[in-house]
Amino acid sequence: MKLKEAIGYLIFIIILIMSPFVGPKYNTFLLTKALIMAIWALAYNILLGYTGMLSFGHALYFGVGAYTVALLIKWIGIRSMEILLLSSIISSAVIGALVGFLCIRYIAVYFALLTLAFGQFFFALTYKLYWITRGADGLPVPRPYLLGIKFTMMIRYFFVLAIFIVSTIIIWWILNSPFGKTLQAIRENPSRAEFVGVNVSHYKWLAFILSSIFSGIAGALYAPLFAHVTPDFLHWAFGGLVLYMVLIGGHKSFVGPIIGAFVFTYVENYVTAHTIYWPIILGCILIIIVFAFPNGIMGAVYKVREWVGKRKRY
Repeated sequence: MKLKEAIGYLIFIIILIMSPFVGPKYNTFLLTKALIMAIWALAYNILLGYTGMLSFGHALYFGVGAYTVALLIKWIGIRSMEILLLSSIISSAVIGALVGFLCIRYIAVYFALLTLAFGQFFFALTYKLYWITRGADGLPVPRPYLLGIKFTMMIRYFFVLAIFIVSTIIIWWILNSPFGKTLQAIRENPSRAEFVGVNVSHYKWLAFILSSIFSGIAGALYAPLFAHVTPDFLHWAFGGLVLYMVLIGGHKSFVGPIIGAFVFTYVENYVTAHTIYWPIILGCILIIIVFAFPNGIMGAVYKVREWVGKRKRY
């Protein structure tokens, strides 16, 4: 990591730490949501940006994390956020391992459609198991406790911020390790990677599990924020949001999904507050960005920086 990038990240973290003390309370809620979405977007980009695997069913693991929290509170009475988060990691890892084992055998559109099919299967399951999940009514999520202290808005925000920082560091370390470089080799040319001795299916499976785990963490943090969990969390349309965030931020950049998550959260909040036709507007924004900036916002930033560098040389 370059010094300028490290300074930029540090300034970003300082801004996030100071924001709850200088802005309105509602902004703290939006920042919390944006941080959770950023974790989910980073998790998704392990597959799309670094392994070249397009998934349409990634709401499944987000929903598994959220439902794990809701079910443990509802039926077992566990209110400790530490236990709830750990349980969500385990449940999303198990489901991700099972689904991933069946999906990674296929490539391109077949992989994407198979992930969509599994996502919709679990979505339907949450409706049918009404006696457990309460179907479309969903499950309430009372405020959990963190180290014995009840979740307040500020405690929740800084807990989510801490998880975001730790998750970002771990994902960055993974993607810049030999394991991450192998994933990028698979993305560029899986046939050549296999030719030089890389077990492509094994690495894809591990990437799928990692992506599922961090998606489950995001879901576990999202459930207490909205205090309610419904089957919509597993629907393919909800899962499309994470693809939206990654695309507008830039899937070929590590920072892109984070930028995309923040932009999407604030734009969605503004648009939905002013019109009922917000899906059309968000769709138009995505179309404009895809055509104008094929590599997302960060791709455009890199191009401008490259152009400025060339101008300085000449």
